[in-house]
Amino acid sequence: MKTSHNKTRLLLAASVISLAALVAAPAVHAQDSATTTQQYKPWSGAAGQQMKSMITELKAKIAAAEKSEAASPDFLDDLKATVSKYEAMQNSGGGAAPGTKIFSDNFNDHEYTSNPAWKVSAGTWGVDQGGVNYGLVSKVRPQKLNINNVLGALLNNQGNTAQNQFASIYTPVKIPNAFALKVTLTSKDKQGALNLGTYQGNSGSTLYRMVYQPGAAPGIAIQKVTSAGATTLGSNNSIVNLEDGQPHTLLFTRDAQGNMAVKLDDKEVATAKDTSIKGDMTGLLFINSGGAYYLRDVTVTSN
Repeated sequence: MKTSHNKTRLLLAASVISLAALVAAPAVHAQDSATTTQQYKPWSGAAGQQMKSMITELKAKIAAAEKSEAASPDFLDDLKATVSKYEAMQNSGGGAAPGTKIFSDNFNDHEYTSNPAWKVSAGTWGVDQGGVNYGLVSKVRPQKLNINNVLGALLNNQGNTAQNQFASIYTPVKIPNAFALKVTLTSKDKQGALNLGTYQGNSGSTLYRMVYQPGAAPGIAIQKVTSAGATTLGSNNSIVNLEDGQPHTLLFTRDAQGNMAVKLDDKEVATAKDTSIKGDMTGLLFINSGGAYYLRDVTVTSN
């Protein structure tokens, strides 16, 4: 019986490896025998059908193994999660393989207006390259705002009134719905919240974001923002203070099943799950609602 279980595990694992290889493999197309000139345009339909067939076959094998109890439930759950990830990629038109770098900016060029281009929609932003605190910087006079007050619709300039209350900046970039947003920052003043997220649409009114609120609870939160307002999906209800003059890393991840997590300096501090926002995200949106923040490194990868 044990030998049968091991054989089943090996067959299922081999199928997953084949599926991963199919996703990662470059397209091969016909060429003229005498030259390297491309004769036909690549067609992704065959690979797409192969992937779809392999997903269906693997799901059938998992179901059969489950029914006959031929493998441990934990192992089968892991396989189901893996298949779901590739199925989500296939349904969204292929997508980037997990771990693919989508976006990166460390502001070493001393500016934010090009390569890549960030756009200020409220307040004042700059790039500071001197001293301990450096990077994309925003300083806002503290306001009586909580983490739910600053919502979306921030891609158009908000005018002087909004500029006195918060500062927002965004960059358009296509981001898969399963992503990992990593930001290294320093916080100078123990004041207003910092919102870091991925938005969807032309107005920025729909987004997933992580929120850091210094000196107050919840210290870290995961929020969904829609036209109906902000909803806290998960949080760390303790007080978090990053104002020690040292750089800190916030990592916000979301997988194909809608599972989200925030890690602070590699320690998980908040989790949540939501599947209501579907499809690719349109860009990054950062909001400072009353502090002095220096964002020295921003990276997005597929997850």
